[in-house]
Amino acid sequence: MKQLRAVIFDLDNTLISSRVDFRRMRTEIMDLLLRLRVPPNRLSENMLISEIVKVAVNNLRERGFTEEEIKNILTKIAEIMNRVELESLNENLNPMENAVKTLKRLKELNLKVGVITNSCREYAERALAKLGLRSYIDSVVARDYVEEMKPNPKNALHLLNLLGVNNEEAVFIGDHWLDAECARRAGIRFILIERGENPRMISEYNCRKIGDLWEIIDLIESGKL
Repeated sequence: MKQLRAVIFDLDNTLISSRVDFRRMRTEIMDLLLRLRVPPNRLSENMLISEIVKVAVNNLRERGFTEEEIKNILTKIAEIMNRVELESLNENLNPMENAVKTLKRLKELNLKVGVITNSCREYAERALAKLGLRSYIDSVVARDYVEEMKPNPKNALHLLNLLGVNNEEAVFIGDHWLDAECARRAGIRFILIERGENPRMISEYNCRKIGDLWEIIDLIESGKL
């Protein structure tokens, strides 16, 4: 195993306590798609937004929408997502416990620090800056950079390139199966920061779990990473 050179974090509910109203975001997107006559039986409130969009695009193509028309619809969806995310910055946003302390120590250890998020770049940058976290982070990769969001590994591979490390020299910390799947596809070690019971994550991904960000420092300094 190569020496650890970089630590990668998910953003919402890993580094920061998310205030994004994902339910409203999903509802507004579904309302738009229903107005475009995407069959309601193909959409569900339980689907990820990326899944909703993929199903809708396939349906629109089946019905003869041009690629330009689909591109314009995707732009409207992105505008909804961006607006809901940015509106959340007006809420009482907080860093997760020990986030600042952990990031500061990682930089003292001369490790690269990156963030991967399915949110837009403006939201990520403003949230990190507002909470005093941005100065500790070398690179941020948001959904603006890639055609497909996590769990597609392209964003992780792009971040590795920005950080100047390979997949064996990094570890990815996140709270969702999307993070674990993204890490697996990119060949990056994954650690789950557990926000309650998540047996699927532990069994399916056989990943190490932590309950607090500072445990990353303990693992690094004890030579367990």
